[in-house]
Amino acid sequence: MYLNILGEIGVAIGGKASTIIDYVKSEYGAFEIPQLPESAVDIEIEFVDDRSSPEDSVHIRAPISYDGRGVFLHDPQYHVFRVDVAAARDGKWRATCDVDFNPHFFAIIMEYMTHFQLLRRGAVFCHSSAFRLSGRGVLCPAWRNVGKTNLLLQFLQNGAEYIADDWSVVQRDGRFRCLPKRLNLLYYNFDQFPEMLDSVPPDFAALVRFVSRAKRGEFDLNQETLQVMEGQARMRISPYELYDQVMDTTPKPIDHVLLLQRVADCEHPVRVEAIDHDVLVTSLASILEFEQSHFHLAYSVFRARTGIRVELLEDARPACETVMAEAFADIATPYRVTIPSQRGAREAYATIKELLTGESEDGARDRDRSVASGLSTAA
Repeated sequence: MYLNILGEIGVAIGGKASTIIDYVKSEYGAFEIPQLPESAVDIEIEFVDDRSSPEDSVHIRAPISYDGRGVFLHDPQYHVFRVDVAAARDGKWRATCDVDFNPHFFAIIMEYMTHFQLLRRGAVFCHSSAFRLSGRGVLCPAWRNVGKTNLLLQFLQNGAEYIADDWSVVQRDGRFRCLPKRLNLLYYNFDQFPEMLDSVPPDFAALVRFVSRAKRGEFDLNQETLQVMEGQARMRISPYELYDQVMDTTPKPIDHVLLLQRVADCEHPVRVEAIDHDVLVTSLASILEFEQSHFHLAYSVFRARTGIRVELLEDARPACETVMAEAFADIATPYRVTIPSQRGAREAYATIKELLTGESEDGARDRDRSVASGLSTAA
């Protein structure tokens, strides 16, 4: 299998037969191509038989261990993914993966390597939802479990154009691109937007509705059983099918950046405040570093065991901050949006829509910074 991600990153996946290919096709099938010259391959992954155990390796911290062959990442069943970190010094990633490795984790590791190849080209991953509203690009970076997906769904239901729900690709020239993956929707997403159940298989819709009724006390289920069922009520769905949109991976200008944060107080109102560009860049670089922490830990163990340094990884944080600083330089005012709950999408939507409408009228990029800093909004 060959992928040409965003016309930038060539991926070659081969070796033994593995059902992981089906998952990759579902996530990144839009980038599949029939062949790829060896010179255009940035990431090469071979499927093999490679399974370990706690008895056959030294466990560092999940999901990192090492054995006589080197450092590796593993899933809970100890199926192994080995990255030849040293090869990255020559500009190419090579890896082997057990045929039964966890497919979702496989995609995550492939995304780690994709990010570092993009970094060589002046672009970075940004953990965010993103959309275009009235022709203007809106980037919403966030930590996990803040509510970025619910907020995105609210905007999509009101006519926004989908860009991203997990990773946006931010370029140093101030534009972003979508990484067209499926939406990973959980129970509370369907609970907040039940109309989406019309687009899923009937048996899954029945599960979600059963859980909703059980949570209202209509069935005598203990809390543990209910939590298990709620955890099962999740599905990955194409946003383009869900909202009848056409995928567009061409770079688009970033006009607004809204850093989403969550507070524990559910009674806390949605708040919007202007923030400094340096605060934004530091926050986004920290979020990215956290999301890639498994990979960084694996590299740290590799470096400690071999004494080999890979400059791309050594310099990753400052390099990412430089790209982000350049990308956001023309944003007049970035904002922090504080949300009290993952389920507070409608309240956050109203506040953000009001802010974006005002920004559009005034000219988001070029208006006077002193005026913008006075727009701190509370709702």
